[in-house]
Amino acid sequence: MTWPIVVVVVLLVGLPLGAVWWSRRRFWARLRPGRDRDVLGEVVRRHGLGPAAIARVEDAVLWGKRVDDPRERAAVVDLARASLPRPPSGRWATVVVVGAVAYLVVAVAGAVWATVQGRWDDVPWTVLLVAGLVGVGNGPRLAIRRNTD
Repeated sequence: MTWPIVVVVVLLVGLPLGAVWWSRRRFWARLRPGRDRDVLGEVVRRHGLGPAAIARVEDAVLWGKRVDDPRERAAVVDLARASLPRPPSGRWATVVVVGAVAYLVVAVAGAVWATVQGRWDDVPWTVLLVAGLVGVGNGPRLAIRRNTD
C-alpha cells in the first residue's frame, strides 16, 4: 500500500518540480532570446493612429489599397515595408525560386491546354489555387507603390 502512495506523490509533486527546474536551465534560456517586436504597435505609436485608422491601414497593407489621409499613407508604407519578407539569398534559394516559377508556368500552360481541349478533369486546380494565393500575397508591395508620395 505504500508504493502506490509514493508513486502518486512523486508524479503529482516531483514531475512539476522537475519540469520547472529543467526549464530554468541555461540551455533553455538560450533558445528563448526575448520577445518579438510589435511592428503594428510601433507604427501606431509613431503615427498617432486611432482604432478606425488602424483598421484602414491594415486593410490597405493587406489588399494593396491607397488611402487618402497623408498620415495613414505614411503608416501604410511603414507597416508594409516592415511586413515584407526578406528576399531569398544564396544559390540554393535562387534555384528553388526559379524552379517554382517554372513549375507554375508549366502548370498554367497545362491548365490552358486542358481547358481548350475540354478536359476539365485534367486541370490542376490545386496548383492554380496556390498560384492565385501567391498573387494575393503582393498586397504589401502594391500598398507601398500606391501610397508612396
